[in-house]
Amino acid sequence: MRRLFYLILACVYAFPVGAQVLEQTFTDETAEFKISTPNSHWHFLPRGTAPGEVRSTIRYESPVHQFVPNVTVRVEPLGDSKLKTEKLLAESLKSLPDSVELVEESKLSHRGKDGYELLLHDKDSKTVFQQWLFSAKGKVFLVTCTANAESYSRMRKDFEKILGSFEIL
Repeated sequence: MRRLFYLILACVYAFPVGAQVLEQTFTDETAEFKISTPNSHWHFLPRGTAPGEVRSTIRYESPVHQFVPNVTVRVEPLGDSKLKTEKLLAESLKSLPDSVELVEESKLSHRGKDGYELLLHDKDSKTVFQQWLFSAKGKVFLVTCTANAESYSRMRKDFEKILGSFEIL
């Protein structure tokens, strides 16, 4: 009986009951980036086989305020290699719908790459977008974290971890 108790105790320490995968990493060799989930509540969606701008999608496990928080990575060829990130940003902001307002804009340097961090709010859909924009290797990289305005503050810590894991290879 005592031997059985020690065996069970050893198994609990070796294989915790609540053990879960805390982080998953996705690497896109073609688009030259990698990104990770912050914990087991986030999952990568299958991308499919057709090439396209959206290279990766990460979704939260369930809706929060009737919206499923998500993160996408878009990669597009940079048409003009001389186009600076500042000009690219200005063009992108001009093309936003009237319902979307720029809440915050700041320069950022991440893993040796310079870019911009944006916080946008869509008044019509009550959605918040936290974005990182980089131009590197002849491409534009746009990482967008999306949540309902009511749940954004709750999701922000996870978004920061996901953004922090992003790396241009």
